[in-house]
Amino acid sequence: MKVPISWLKAYVDFDDSVQGLADKLTFSGVEVEGIETIGGHFDGLVVGEVLAVDPHPNADRLTVCRVTAGGDEVQVVCGAPNVAVGLKVPFAPLGSALPDGTKMKKAKIRQVESFGMLLAADELGLSDDHSGLMVLDAQWAPGTPLAEVLGPPETVLDLEITPNRPDCLSIIGIARELAALYGTTLKWPEMDLPESGAAVETLTQVDVEDTDACPRYTARMLTNIQIAPSPAWMQQRLTLAGIRPINNVVDITNYVMLECGHPLHAFDHGLLAEGRVVVRRARAREKMQTLDEVERELTSEMLVIADAERSVAVAGVMGGAGSEIRDTTSTVLLESACFDPLRTRATSRQLALSTDSSYRFERGVDAQTVEWASRRAAALMAEHAGATVAKGVIDAYPNPVTGREVACRWDFVRSLTGMDVTNERIGAILSALEMPIREDGADRFVVQAPTFRGDIERDVDVVEEVARIHGLDQVPTPAPQARLIPGASDEQVRAMIALRDNLAGLGLREIMNYSLTAPALLDLFDESDRERRIVLPHPISADQSVLRPSLVPQLIETLGRNHSRQLQEALFFEAGRVFWRDGAGDYAEEDRVSIGLMGPVGRGPYTRRAAIEPAEMFAWTKGVLEGLLAAQGLEGIEMRAADHPYAQRGQCVEVVLAGEVMGVMGLLRADIRREWRWSDPVGFAELKTAALIGRYGAITPAQAVPVYPAISRDMALVVDAGISHADVVAVIRANAGSALEKVEIFDIFEGDAIGAGKKSMAYSVTYRSAERTLTDEDANAYHDQVKDAIRRELDVTIRES
Repeated sequence: MKVPISWLKAYVDFDDSVQGLADKLTFSGVEVEGIETIGGHFDGLVVGEVLAVDPHPNADRLTVCRVTAGGDEVQVVCGAPNVAVGLKVPFAPLGSALPDGTKMKKAKIRQVESFGMLLAADELGLSDDHSGLMVLDAQWAPGTPLAEVLGPPETVLDLEITPNRPDCLSIIGIARELAALYGTTLKWPEMDLPESGAAVETLTQVDVEDTDACPRYTARMLTNIQIAPSPAWMQQRLTLAGIRPINNVVDITNYVMLECGHPLHAFDHGLLAEGRVVVRRARAREKMQTLDEVERELTSEMLVIADAERSVAVAGVMGGAGSEIRDTTSTVLLESACFDPLRTRATSRQLALSTDSSYRFERGVDAQTVEWASRRAAALMAEHAGATVAKGVIDAYPNPVTGREVACRWDFVRSLTGMDVTNERIGAILSALEMPIREDGADRFVVQAPTFRGDIERDVDVVEEVARIHGLDQVPTPAPQARLIPGASDEQVRAMIALRDNLAGLGLREIMNYSLTAPALLDLFDESDRERRIVLPHPISADQSVLRPSLVPQLIETLGRNHSRQLQEALFFEAGRVFWRDGAGDYAEEDRVSIGLMGPVGRGPYTRRAAIEPAEMFAWTKGVLEGLLAAQGLEGIEMRAADHPYAQRGQCVEVVLAGEVMGVMGLLRADIRREWRWSDPVGFAELKTAALIGRYGAITPAQAVPVYPAISRDMALVVDAGISHADVVAVIRANAGSALEKVEIFDIFEGDAIGAGKKSMAYSVTYRSAERTLTDEDANAYHDQVKDAIRRELDVTIRES
């Protein structure tokens, strides 16, 4: 936003340098991105009056003008389309110089001599506008020095306004900030609104069909308007603020928008069917031509301003062609309204149409200033356009808004900021920001937040206001301190550090994602969990509108993004929090760790190019998971076959600790893989963090180093396909006795040689005694006991080696 300092001083008094002013604003949270000086001293340039305009004999787009600058008439060749007899315009006579240094000399243009130059705003360095001559007030006599008319060079601040501060998108808003910063008073513009016309209800009618999308709509009627250029001072202020002057009515609506931050729109009442306004949703595939002469197709989610027959404006974005202010306009319907920010933003994005109005409505305008802005514009039109203002205003405002009350403790302000600020100073700052204190207690106070400050919601927001106005440079910078708090423990933090170290030690790299994600991504993984999702009521964007119920979708998306950038293999993990609604509809959250693998992460250099089998990826993922569980000191882990919406059917297991499911591991569904063009399987796991770090700090008892040799026995089992490795291991451990040291599976085979519905599982069983050397007879006795139990309990055929 561009803010001319001279315009700013009309509303607040301050005595400071430009740089001092910029520093004040920046340190208060309103960043000054640039400082620009516009205009010059205009030495030798004067006011010229056009006395005659004749066609150029050799050029269709040029004219030959007779101009006076208070003395003799001179001939000037001009190419501006708006040149006309009687205009007062800037004139550069022979011998003068333009602000860019160009010297005026006699010239011959298409065989016609020209003795000077009539000037546009860009040639004076005032703006980029070269659409026509800069028109001056008729009051100025020819020959008046232009420096006297336009004044000294203007300084303009280029401000960056954060999205939470729409109140600062106005000159008055910035003036309010400066009044608080400099300890002065905000001066509101004086307003005299003579309402001498007929009652407004007899001239027009307003029907608001969607009060959610349009909480407030006002309409005023102005008759007998005379369309003409706006006053020079208004044109200059608009130009300095970056808006091109058009005519008095349009300029006034833009002027009031810049002044108070509230966009307005003026309709030619004579061009509205039945002379009335309907605020409604657009009809599906309805089309209208906007003021930029582009025909646009609307959707039923967009709000429009319509007359009795057609749409005449896209609400909060841009007016429509066919009802705009023209040179023949004599009766104006002045709209001042408040539109829903989310709907305005969505409409602006869908139409790819951003305007000064939509920029403000998207961030939220104050419904309480709607009528003030309307009165201000009507008063200016009565003064500068000769308008007769109808009595009263149509004000559709069914649910008036009120500012919220926020409680805060005096000491909380001091403790949070570290500032030594008195209660009186706190109250003065808030009062200057139009936040009066409603309750003033010994320990706490209650502040009334104004409706134009929707960002004031909690006590910390009040503290921020005090801190930035009192001066962020007043925040003390004490030496860092460390305090020991009895009973406090950082074990959780240290446990997480150790967990991350263990994951990194296994070769995984940590990634981080936002807690907010897109519904479309979650739908790709599981559409059935929509009822459990927590959706933000007012998201910044659709891509960050849902709190993630799982870490896996974003983990897989990150793997896929890397895959699309030619990364062939990766092992990633993320530690973070997930959120969902439980069965009772209450919010729930939990810390989890997710793991993702893609590519030939478990192969050596000579076999990396071969296609990856699902069994390989499953084994690699399981190996990483088992390594992590072992590093975390977790024992007695079971893995049970399970179904999961993210996993390919038959390729997923639950991870069970002490009878409780602590997570899931498996291979990604094929249709999800296709989204990122993976042909090879992708492994993933997601585990509860609490279970993973549950044994942190526990000391594992030392065990004596074995002094007696071990004896191994192998056996191959032909079993039904439905029998799992866990089933076999459970039988072996239950029947092998105390000499059993370990059980390892080293081969699984399925094929015609085994038979349909069968598979071969080969095991190596190791026995060792802590008291003596086992003999072959001892080992065979243990082994026979195991085999008998397997035959009895699992009904298998045993092949021995």
